[in-house]
Amino acid sequence: MKYSYLFILVFGLCVGLLAGCSKSETAMQHNASANATPGDSPVLSLHEAAVDGNIPSMTLLIEQGADPHALDANGITPLEAALQVNNERSVTFLLQNGASGKDLSQDGRPLWVAYAGSMTPDIARFMMPGDAPAEEVYQALSGAIAYSPYESTIEYFLAKAQTFPDFASRCFWPAAYVSQNQTVVDSLLIRNILPINGCPNSDEDAPLLVAVKRGKEKLAASLLLLGANPTKRDKAGYTASYYALKNGQKELADKLVAEEEKIRVEEYAAVLARKKAAARKRAGHGDCFIRKADGSTVPCPKL
Repeated sequence: MKYSYLFILVFGLCVGLLAGCSKSETAMQHNASANATPGDSPVLSLHEAAVDGNIPSMTLLIEQGADPHALDANGITPLEAALQVNNERSVTFLLQNGASGKDLSQDGRPLWVAYAGSMTPDIARFMMPGDAPAEEVYQALSGAIAYSPYESTIEYFLAKAQTFPDFASRCFWPAAYVSQNQTVVDSLLIRNILPINGCPNSDEDAPLLVAVKRGKEKLAASLLLLGANPTKRDKAGYTASYYALKNGQKELADKLVAEEEKIRVEEYAAVLARKKAAARKRAGHGDCFIRKADGSTVPCPKL
């Protein structure tokens, strides 16, 4: 009986000790959870640090051997990740620490070309290689004209593009049609970087026709003001005034019709003048001139 009481006592002590150990362990786990802050997270990857502009983290990661050309699960480099959010600090740091704007984007173009339409002027200066080939510069300029909100970026690429001998033969109208920045387009029109009546040797519709078809009234107004020819027809045989009426742009249609009529009158006058000139020349009375509405005269157009 004595041994039975002793066994019960020892058993009770063991149970108590086990319970105490369990409570202590639970308490320790609770304290560990309490000490953890909600903001605790794993160490940043180079891609995440690039997006955040976290220079200290990027510095540490690169010192520890992180590859600035590494691709993440989406197939992009840290530099492309930074370009996607237009983070100048990260772009500058990565380019100074082994990254390259010549790395290819997901669409197969060099990064500096693929993001030309969104990069700031400072990023553009950092990104464009000094030995960039003409074709890539033209692609970057087209992207900037189409999408960039920064006029300085466009001018930066334009200055480089104009150094190539075949620049005059390049056509940037497809990019201009997409642009929402009419100030930039007007500037390019005035400088004849965008030829008013379309690019030479192009089978595309005249810019005025395209502008009206797409409902870009400001562009159409600029083209008219600068002397675009409203009598040009598309492959279906229609002029811009037809499409303006079709789109319900009555005011624009009236302007186009008036300009068409003015040109037709001038052309008819030129035809008559050429006939008179031919008769005068046969009679030995001199060259042909057309008198304009303001009283001035101009030589008759050649047949």
